[in-house]
Amino acid sequence: MREKRNLIITNVSIKRIMVHIEGENTNPDLHIKQLLLRDYMTNDRLVPNNITWQDQHFSLSFNLMSLNNEEPMHSGDWYLIGIDQKERMHEVYPLADLCEAMKVRTFNISNQYNAYFIKSNSNKFVAESKIDEDNASYYLKIQYNIPKPPLSSLQKWKRNMHKRKTALRQGAYVKVFNFWKHFNKEDGNRILFTSSSRSEIGGNEKFVYDRMVERGVDKQFHIDFSYKESIKSYRSPLSKFSFARKLAMANIIICDDYQPELYLVDYLPHVDIIQLWHACGAFKTVGLERLGKPGAPAFNTRIHKCYTAMTVSSQLAADHYAEAFGIHESKILPLGVPRTDIFFSEEYKKAIIPQVEAAFPMVKDAKEVIMYAPTFRGVNAKNASFPMDMIDFDAWGEYLHESHSVMLIKMHPFVKEPLNIPEQYRDVIVDASAYREINNMLFVTDLLITDYSSVIYEFSLFHKPMLFYAFDRMKYEADRGFYEPYSEMVPGKIVRTSEELLHAIKKRDFEFEKVDPFVKKNFKFTDGKATDRIIDTLILKK
Repeated sequence: MREKRNLIITNVSIKRIMVHIEGENTNPDLHIKQLLLRDYMTNDRLVPNNITWQDQHFSLSFNLMSLNNEEPMHSGDWYLIGIDQKERMHEVYPLADLCEAMKVRTFNISNQYNAYFIKSNSNKFVAESKIDEDNASYYLKIQYNIPKPPLSSLQKWKRNMHKRKTALRQGAYVKVFNFWKHFNKEDGNRILFTSSSRSEIGGNEKFVYDRMVERGVDKQFHIDFSYKESIKSYRSPLSKFSFARKLAMANIIICDDYQPELYLVDYLPHVDIIQLWHACGAFKTVGLERLGKPGAPAFNTRIHKCYTAMTVSSQLAADHYAEAFGIHESKILPLGVPRTDIFFSEEYKKAIIPQVEAAFPMVKDAKEVIMYAPTFRGVNAKNASFPMDMIDFDAWGEYLHESHSVMLIKMHPFVKEPLNIPEQYRDVIVDASAYREINNMLFVTDLLITDYSSVIYEFSLFHKPMLFYAFDRMKYEADRGFYEPYSEMVPGKIVRTSEELLHAIKKRDFEFEKVDPFVKKNFKFTDGKATDRIIDTLILKK
């Protein structure tokens, strides 16, 4: 059900800083009132300076250095879009021979389709004609590295002072740790639960600690805790030294995420550092698997190398993280993920469903509860976004009304842009982004729609259907990367457009047969006893 290609490009030409595009509207019944350039990530729009129509043919031109309010176009993927009388967007597609010509790489040499102005890595402007690998539409990829102004003497002094303070803080932290670790007894019983991503115990750590208390195991140990709100936040000097002492004195250190402070010091041979990794499965590439891509660590990184044991959900995940973190396979144990134990607890299910229904009253009487939980686009929290126009509120809302169903939309926490749900659909479409625990929402969900979110692992344990609305799959895969081919990995039908999505829902075409093999592949155990296995194996060492 691919979109009809009404608007086509017949020629593209970039001369110096001027872009010229010619094309035509092949559908006489389609009335285009405006042509514009739209940034895929930010939804920013720029209207070319000169646009002319002659019958169904159009030509446009614009200046790369002044189109953005007399400033250069900012970095992004700028799609040429036609807007019709009903404000609907239509992408523009180059002719086949033009597509092939644009794919020829010229290695930073300007040609008809690309312009390269490179003074240095920190001072360059690049404009490249590109073909979207998902739908073959045209976009202009802009890379603009704005040269930084030279620092004043005061700014240089402040920068150097900041570097010195950081070095002094880290140096003092390491020295305090090295002092106290000499008091660490080999037969000691001290456990430290720690995280640099939350202000109090949570996640897998909380499941392990609470279960230790339930079993009375905590009485065999001296247990310490040390948490800080986020990786970006600073500890006070007193808190920093207190953490260094607790870390140095601990016989068992338990964490469940990336924690930079752990990687700065050298531990005694008898100390166990247990990483209760927070994610299930092996989905997207991380760590050393991303070498050559944004976010990759240094070749000689110390990050993650200190772990003596790391727990994951399956042998597939163990192989994945051994490669990603550069640690020996024997240290990565498929004992399970503690926070998934709740999915096998009838007691927890009975307690949590009324709580979720209280938060979202409309789900109680709905014929079907659909959750849409896409991941963010971008590299990290700083530049995270989501193309909100890919949510077809009108089509989805009408279907939900007709089928007496509801949809909970859970955006990734990194995405700060609010959902603009039309008033007429707010009884069936709910913005659930502020609800913290997505795992609790899974208990009332009948159908999950996502794209590249790891929530598929948790939801697969419910043995319910999933659909994968991957409208930008090729682009996302090129930028982010997957551990295995996406089409072979996901446990459900992949759709590219809103029309395909609704068609699959109405026809109940979920490719549900993929779910059980997915569970077997990604979970060594499905018994709800991961927490006990970890306690017995790694803490009590039975």
